[in-house]
Parts: sequence; C-alpha cells; structure tokens
Amino acid sequence: MKFIIDLDGTLLNGDQSNLDSVEFMKYLNDRNFDYLVMTNSIKSPSLIQEKLKNVGIDIGIDKVMNPINAINCYLKIRGLSNVFVVGSQMEIEQIDGVINNENPEIVILLDFEKTNVNYNKLQEVFSLICKGIPVITASGSNYYLKNGQKVLDTGSFACLLETAGEMTIPVFGKPSYEYFMSGLRLLNASSREVIVIGDDWKTDIKGALEVGCKPALIKSGKYVEGDELNVPQAMCLESFMDVFKVDLRS
Repeated sequence: MKFIIDLDGTLLNGDQSNLDSVEFMKYLNDRNFDYLVMTNSIKSPSLIQEKLKNVGIDIGIDKVMNPINAINCYLKIRGLSNVFVVGSQMEIEQIDGVINNENPEIVILLDFEKTNVNYNKLQEVFSLICKGIPVITASGSNYYLKNGQKVLDTGSFACLLETAGEMTIPVFGKPSYEYFMSGLRLLNASSREVIVIGDDWKTDIKGALEVGCKPALIKSGKYVEGDELNVPQAMCLESFMDVFKVDLRS
C-alpha cells in the first residue's frame, strides 16, 4: 500500500503538527512505505520539507509534490514559454517560463496573499482574459487554514475572474484529475494501491475518487461534522494510525 497525504489541515495545523501525524510519518518511514505529501501550497518543496522538519516530520524533498510540477509539465507539452504569473518571486522562480507581462501566452495564478495583490493586478489579469489569453490556476480551494483561521486561497480569486470573464479556469492543484495522475506516476502505482488522506472532501477526497484511489477523510482541519455523508465511499479517520485498522483488501 502507498499513500498520498495532504499537508495543511492534515499533517499540519499552521506551524504545528496535527493529531498523531508525527507518529504516523515515522511509522511510514521506518517501514519503508512509499508516499507523497501532495499539497496545493506552491511554496518550494525545500521550504515545505523544512516546515515539516520543524515539527518533527522528516521526509525527502522528492516526497513533496506541489501544483507547479503539473503546471510545468503542461507548459512543456503545449510549447508555452511566455508567461504572466501572479505570485511571489520565490514561487515565480519555480515556473519553467519567461516572464512576459506585455505579451504573455498564458496567465498562471499561483498566490494572491504573499504579495498582497490589489485591484490593479486583478484588473490586469482580467484585461488579459478579455484579450483571449488563457488562464490556469494552481488551486481551486476557496480557503485554507492558517493557525486554525480560514484564509482566502487562490481558488476564491480564480472564481471571481471566472465569473467576470464568463469562462472556466483549469485547476492544476487538487482536485484536478491530472494532478492526482501525476502523483500516481511519481509513485509508480496503480490507483488501487494508493490511499489518499486529507481533511477536505471537496479537494482531497473527490480528487482521489476521480482517479480511483482509496480515500480517507480525516477529522481535522477543514473537516466539519457530516462531511463524510458527501463522500460515503471514503473511510473516516479519527487519527492517522486508524488507517491501519481498516480492512484495505476490498
């Protein structure tokens, strides 16, 4: 059995470990389970690795997957090089493209929070949409949890732009089919071999179900009582180690 594990709200609650995540990850490492930490965060994998290390979770940088992996594959396949990116400099540096704000071939939405994106930037993106420039986003999540508080995520701004532009913006983070398939390819696994653990039934669990993985909804982070009713196919966990108490043969 292999695992895809969500980061924020699942392994972590802000800058703190969540539930028994430290024990669980040590268990996986000690027994050589294959896994990925798949996140909608577009922080560099090295920063995510360091953040986990600070709470006692040691993972290799190759175990971290973020949406920029999938975005770069898309740019390569489509032969796109000139890009307009909304995000911090550290995030922009992860994109395999040339910044061209005047004549971009594509707009990439990474992050609106860290650079305190204002109205003018939103209007700039909207003007490009009106010119027919395609837009993709790293996240479809409306919010994420930061130290227990809800914080607007990139998906909220993508939704605003979709409404104004009367169009659909493809998502390259969870729950997109391509993102989860990229994870399966990295794990060299079939979907039936993989358990996806996450706190968000709309992204983690629905994405897992779409590719045929075994979903595990953990009662933490974004979880609210009754979420399991939306995804009755998912096992529901009080703690990470509970995943080993479930009969996984079916």
